[in-house]
Amino acid sequence: MITIPYLTALTTYFSYGLLFAFGQFRDFFRKIFDWWHASNLEGYAPICLGLEDFYTRRLYLRIQDCFGRPIASAPDGWFDVVERYSNDNNKTLKRTDKISRCLNLGSYNYLGFTAADEYCTPRVIDSLCRFSASTCSTRVEGGTTTLHKELEECVANFVGKPAAVVFGMGYVTNSAILPVIIGKGGLIISDSLNHNSIVNGARGSGATIRVFQHNTPSHLEKVLREQIADGQPRTHRPWKKIIVVVEGIYSMEGELCKLPEIVAICKKYKAYVYLDEGSQLWGCGKNWKRRM
Repeated sequence: MITIPYLTALTTYFSYGLLFAFGQFRDFFRKIFDWWHASNLEGYAPICLGLEDFYTRRLYLRIQDCFGRPIASAPDGWFDVVERYSNDNNKTLKRTDKISRCLNLGSYNYLGFTAADEYCTPRVIDSLCRFSASTCSTRVEGGTTTLHKELEECVANFVGKPAAVVFGMGYVTNSAILPVIIGKGGLIISDSLNHNSIVNGARGSGATIRVFQHNTPSHLEKVLREQIADGQPRTHRPWKKIIVVVEGIYSMEGELCKLPEIVAICKKYKAYVYLDEGSQLWGCGKNWKRRM
């Protein structure tokens, strides 16, 4: 039985394929028309080439009104969208004075802080006046403020750890932390659908990387057992450290990680679990608190 997410994906790919086929069909007749009405202009190179030009003309321009929509209010849960129109088949869009009230379903504003809030807004304004919008420097070179230290102490107390470190963005967190906690001689076993930030962090660590089937604890156990038995490549020495990397909620699929089963397997084989929770990073596994 086909579920709704898979049905949606199939219809999306079918629609995209249909647009692609009709676009190629129209381009074929366009070439014939241009052959009969050859241009005398010389010395002008096309701005875009190949599929890039095709995508812009035949696909993106038809639906560009879906992207970059101007708004006339704070990007809250509900916001005002400025309506636009086109007289040249969506090549250019012109704004109108009409405004539509729309539900915001495509934003990172999870906690609603982009809109005016009687508690948060005054404190944000006060922080901007005292610290500015950016430190214009990395933290190691002078970009650390008292706010960073207060936040790290708060996070450490909340999770019950002696210390915590705060990064400016989630992508950098994964790509910078993994090379620190594991290196050459270590093994990273990554979920096949992990975020690209995890992939880049794993590659930059120098550790050996193996992949297990998405959210499948049984396959994870099989990979763990095989890798522990084989050891490091060529030398077959035991691994210095083994880390299993998963996400709490897979951002592209919206699926929950089978964390209890994965943690149980990692404890069985004495491996670490690196859990990416989007806005938080948690370490759990065999003796994780003691070793960290």
